[in-house]
Amino acid sequence: MDRRSTASEKSSASILVDRNRHRRWIKRVDREIKYLRRSVHLLIPKLPFARLVREIILDYFPSKNIRRLQVSALEALQEACEAYLVAFFEDCLLAAQHAKRVTLKIQDVYLVRRLKGRGDVINK
Repeated sequence: MDRRSTASEKSSASILVDRNRHRRWIKRVDREIKYLRRSVHLLIPKLPFARLVREIILDYFPSKNIRRLQVSALEALQEACEAYLVAFFEDCLLAAQHAKRVTLKIQDVYLVRRLKGRGDVINK
């Protein structure tokens, strides 16, 4: 009888440890979300974004020799890109919540892209 009680105590103790670990993880994630919402700095690193913009410019204008970009122009582009992405993912999360889910799935992204229409930037 003692063996059974210790086995059940061990299993209940491991469940409590797992729950506590999960709660701590959720608290940490919530804290990070609150911090990022309050902050005003850009989330995408500047150098990789600048490289991507240069690559896109070279793809669209191969004959023109554009080598330099103004810092303010890059910042404006990055600000607009991040604002668009945040709004897009908010719409995707609304689609997931409508399906009574917490997890974002690729089908939510497809649905939002389809609802935005052909004239949207992401569908071109």
